Amino acid sequence: MPKVRLCSECGASRRIVREHRWLSDGTIVQTKNPDHRMIFIENENINGIFRNIEDIICMPIERIIVEAKRRATFDFVDHILPDVVKAVVQRVGVRPATRNRAARGKVMGYGNIELANLRRVRDEGDYVTIRTEGIYSLPLFCGDLAGSFNAIDRREVAVSHREVAPDVHEITGHISVHPMELMDRLKPIPYTHKPGDIELEKCPKCGGPKALSDYRWDTERGMILHRETGRRMVMLGPSTVDTIIEELQGELGESIPEVVIEAQRRFVRSDFYSLDEARTVEDFRRALALRGLGNLREMEWGTDRLRLRLENPCLFLPMVGLVLGIFELATGKEGRPEWEIREDGDLVVEVTPKP
Repeated sequence: MPKVRLCSECGASRRIVREHRWLSDGTIVQTKNPDHRMIFIENENINGIFRNIEDIICMPIERIIVEAKRRATFDFVDHILPDVVKAVVQRVGVRPATRNRAARGKVMGYGNIELANLRRVRDEGDYVTIRTEGIYSLPLFCGDLAGSFNAIDRREVAVSHREVAPDVHEITGHISVHPMELMDRLKPIPYTHKPGDIELEKCPKCGGPKALSDYRWDTERGMILHRETGRRMVMLGPSTVDTIIEELQGELGESIPEVVIEAQRRFVRSDFYSLDEARTVEDFRRALALRGLGNLREMEWGTDRLRLRLENPCLFLPMVGLVLGIFELATGKEGRPEWEIREDGDLVVEVTPKP
């Protein structure tokens, strides 16, 4: 496994800084593919949303998460990987590509990921097994593994997993001899990119946001941890979560938006976050921008009222739940949210007390 290089000044992964750009409009994009948006977010928040959704609807959603992530990963890898690279992989094998994705996953905060075994002789017995320790999300990683091999190997993949020790899993992709059937393309998430004026202070050494010095890259465990709180962070595409929410709504019905908002509200009310992190509008604006969640243009507190306008938003429904949770933490009252995505793409949320 290649050595993870860290900035000698701020301690951030040099690969993360090299491959991503924090823009003045409150977004993070990939350097080589500026159309692909990313977020830097608390891992427990993502898992907490999924966990609370299951509690609310009283059914597991792992199958839906895996399938949505598989389709999203297939679309991304198939789009970004040139045909000549696909041809090379077909000729020389997928082992180098698998190891590269494992190395990349470690600096993204996905956990300790290693290629355990691989068989590829083009028959029904082909498989790949990945050993993970402290994986950031089992269903998301399973979907990522399946989608990657769909795009690279052009064959159907079924994924299984088993826990071999506490927090240690072996995840196996069983690669069929059958080529993939034509699948519907995912509709791209319509994220906006209005110009902004956010200036995050930069590290003089690597050029990444200086605020990344608040986090520690644990290169052995493949984790990104806040130095004071210990919160675990991950880098991932917001379309992953937004696509899963769309898939949930398509399969389970029109009540899913309210379920997602409630799931996030419950997570915020669990005391994971502190109101001190949004002491001022500017503090909150910079916190959202560091995470790539958008450009906070307005945040107004009135008598029993909180109104927020966010340019270039993503994770639309979790953001509504976040604002609702902040209102309830600050006022001690149950809130009622009203929200809309305007024609220009802005997210506007207003919370008032329940009657």
